[in-house]
Amino acid sequence: MKTKLLLTMAATALLMACGGGGGGGGGGYSGLPIGGIPPGQQPDPGPNPNPNPAPNPNPNPNPNPNPSPISAHYKFLSFQQDRNPDTETAEKRYDDYIALLNREGAAGYRYLDGVTGGTIVTLQDQFMMVKDIETTYTYEYKRFEVDILSSDGLPRLLQQMKEQGAKGMVYVKILGMIGLSASDNAEFAVLYRKDAGSSATYDYAAADIPPTSADFVNLANAQGANGFRPWATPVLRGLTQQFFIKDQGSAARYDLKALVSPLSVVGGTAEDVKAQIRAQGATGYRLLKSRFMEDGKDFIFYLKDTMQSSSFEYEFLENPDPVFDIQEANAVQANSQTAIGLRYFGLPDSPIFFRSLNCTGPLCVSPDGKEIEDGSS
Repeated sequence: MKTKLLLTMAATALLMACGGGGGGGGGGYSGLPIGGIPPGQQPDPGPNPNPNPAPNPNPNPNPNPNPSPISAHYKFLSFQQDRNPDTETAEKRYDDYIALLNREGAAGYRYLDGVTGGTIVTLQDQFMMVKDIETTYTYEYKRFEVDILSSDGLPRLLQQMKEQGAKGMVYVKILGMIGLSASDNAEFAVLYRKDAGSSATYDYAAADIPPTSADFVNLANAQGANGFRPWATPVLRGLTQQFFIKDQGSAARYDLKALVSPLSVVGGTAEDVKAQIRAQGATGYRLLKSRFMEDGKDFIFYLKDTMQSSSFEYEFLENPDPVFDIQEANAVQANSQTAIGLRYFGLPDSPIFFRSLNCTGPLCVSPDGKEIEDGSS
């Protein structure tokens, strides 16, 4: 029993370090819009390397001449609580955290992303929320037990998601460890959100992440044909899968595209990455995330709702704060962009903003942090 307890504590530390218990200010974005080459690895020169890259393009080569403002407000919040084991229950810090989220949810704020951490006696989160549609939200956490000696964690998490989805709940993230179960297994809190103004219910699916970009595209598009879109890639015991989410009442169908990042090709620059993202947005493919796949190359994934004729425009701004991860300055910056129709996409250390045109549904609003992160990080 003592050996299992020690393994449980070690696995808990690993899960938190791998992102299973936290959010990420950039998650699996290995190279957007800068970076993207693993340490010690040289980029593939490709068939036609260009030794003289073209001059940097304008900030937006085809700007919208009359951008319309959007109704959206971003807010930065911080929560931290230490548990007194002698006087407080293991659940108190999570209950107080949920109470904070529900106060904000009642005012219409949706949780976007945060840097969550803690231990068996602490919980902390620095996070951003947004109010961008006329509705209210409720939040709750569900307990989830992780047995270090079993590999059934991800299938059981999927089952919990399905049960919650049938009640209209959307998986947000794994928060952190509540305590130990009677079996000395770690029990984690899993955060869920419900749109109180909607009767929507959700289904979830999951699959192992293929090693090649072509196989990942095939997997995602088989799911997309049935209305599922890529969602989170939670990490448990060092293992991860690609999870998908489906709004049961939506007619949306999704197509995913994978393109090699220009930064994985000799001569490629950050400006080339931006140009690729903008070109795909013009054809209706919204930026999703990136992942290192075959040959050590970084692939950028894009997603399109094939039932719409939408397009997306992008702006790439400087980090508004020298401190890494989400800060108050990120919310201030995001609010300053709404007057020109731009929504915060993510990556607080190198912020991306986008404008959606002729668009309705989840691809048109600021994405959840776990949607654009990747379990390989």
